[in-house]
Amino acid sequence: MPQNNNSSLSPFRHRDFRIFWTGSFFSSIGTQFTTVAMAWQIYELTNSPFQIGLLGLARALPQIVLLLFAGLLADAVNRRKLMICTQTGLFCVSATLALLTYSGIASPQLLYVATMLLALFSSLEQPSRQSLIPNLVPRQDLAQALALQGTQRYVPMIAGPSLAGIALAFFGPAVCYTIDALSWLAMLLALSLLRTKISEGGGMRTVSLRSLKEGIGFVWRHGIILPLMLLDFGATFFGNVRGLLPIYARDILFVGPTGLGMLYAARAVGSVSAAAAMSLRGPVQRSGLWVFIGVGIYGLATVLFAYSGMFWFSLLMLTLTGVGDTISSILRGTINQLQTPDELRGRMSSINGIFTMSGPQLGQFEIGIIAAWFGSEMAALTGGLACLTMLVTVAAIFPYVGRFRIQAESASK
Repeated sequence: MPQNNNSSLSPFRHRDFRIFWTGSFFSSIGTQFTTVAMAWQIYELTNSPFQIGLLGLARALPQIVLLLFAGLLADAVNRRKLMICTQTGLFCVSATLALLTYSGIASPQLLYVATMLLALFSSLEQPSRQSLIPNLVPRQDLAQALALQGTQRYVPMIAGPSLAGIALAFFGPAVCYTIDALSWLAMLLALSLLRTKISEGGGMRTVSLRSLKEGIGFVWRHGIILPLMLLDFGATFFGNVRGLLPIYARDILFVGPTGLGMLYAARAVGSVSAAAAMSLRGPVQRSGLWVFIGVGIYGLATVLFAYSGMFWFSLLMLTLTGVGDTISSILRGTINQLQTPDELRGRMSSINGIFTMSGPQLGQFEIGIIAAWFGSEMAALTGGLACLTMLVTVAAIFPYVGRFRIQAESASK
């Protein structure tokens, strides 16, 4: 591969990274259509915050059960081929969900089943998706590639929810699910066009308890990766207000489905702004400190969002949550990938995914219960305060994390 020219966009010089980034971009937009439509549809069918929370639980359970196995698979087989299989499964689920909704037979039970199936296939592909990026760019471009991948993730979170809110208001949830189904085809096409030789892995014989123990042992013994995973889980478990947005849109801010799309998009505006700034700036040396700062911004903005009562201020606070979350998540991802040998990246990514993926989903369930008991505003407030408490606790127990410098430390080879 060509050598790095120190440009913030240097990863785009590599053909396969461009293709993979583009396919991920379109599939991420489609995912937002389903996220918005499903939350709105379940609330319309049930009028229950608790039922919205159950969507999060339905997503979290398959993730917790399957992510460790998915990490073993990612290190044992060809990651591109595995992703092709999972993308096909995701397309089938989204297309079926669209057909059921068009037919008028969608129910909360069907939505829960569809959510679990989407989570199942997403869990199987997540470690491979994360572990594939280091194979598409040289090591010196990896930090910027991960930042650009963050931009790819959050740009759709601006366009997707906004467009989904409009589609939902004018055409209903079935159209949203159809768009999501088509978006998986874009990712399948991108994967089929990759030319980079991807390792076939160690074969299915390496899918064993011994291999799993090796991956868990690596994370457990690593003085930086484990505390960052704990911090991420605590922040997203306690401070995730995403599941409350349909309630805020309909019953607190009175802005309807179009406003719901704007609420979803507001956080993404902050996310893509932070991701773009970080990709332009290049590697952040004092990465540990900035992880703490990002989580602090996220928790404080969540506290201020809780009782804002004003649509514009709510949008502003959600934007800041996106800024804080993206600063911390990009830096955590960069540290994790640079500190992990390639043969362990799938297992490390799967363990990390248990924290990063199940945290928000279990958090949606937890905050749905609190909202049902004490109201949505109290649920958001206590969640933000708990997030800040988690930050202080991790900083006190692992003070050396805040001193970690991404260039000063020796990365694993």
